Amino acid sequence: MSDIVIRKDWEGYLAEVKWLKNIFAFWYSEAEAKSELLNVVEMMMDFHLELLEKERKLKHQLLWNNMVDYAL
Repeated sequence: MSDIVIRKDWEGYLAEVKWLKNIFAFWYSEAEAKSELLNVVEMMMDFHLELLEKERKLKHQLLWNNMVDYAL
């Protein structure tokens, strides 16, 4: 069973990921819509990786500050 749904929509095709809300791409052919969906998924992965890196830095900062507080 595929996680990708491609359907005719207006004058082109809409490609969507079933279980990811608001992850979709529209293009004039099925192949182009699927290719554009790949770009959208890659952008979302990049976004989440950047967010994860920021969260790791924050965690490190909080741990470091906590250790300094104990040392004082």
